[in-house]
Amino acid sequence: MTVAACREPGQPANRGSLRLVLIVFRILLGALMAVAVATSLIPMLVIGDLAGGGSGWGLCPEGIGTCSTSYFAGPELLAVLLIVLFATLAGIAVCVRWIRRLEKAQ
Repeated sequence: MTVAACREPGQPANRGSLRLVLIVFRILLGALMAVAVATSLIPMLVIGDLAGGGSGWGLCPEGIGTCSTSYFAGPELLAVLLIVLFATLAGIAVCVRWIRRLEKAQ
């Protein structure tokens, strides 16, 4: 008797490996969500650091009182954060789509 004959009708032969892949995608989804939350919190942390007399994570090296950065420092930071955030959200959408497909295959 073969392995294919012992399984239930309609069930894939590699059910255990599907579960493992599903677990990996769920862990990846959690990590991507953590990255999205951390990326969205960075502007608030930079402003909080500046308000407390810090350097704003390098944005104003000598503090806000003597801050003389270029005109593009703020928009450059915004552009990088938006690119990272949208890439992370796209990754979350792809992960959710694959998780749904794998759950249907189980």
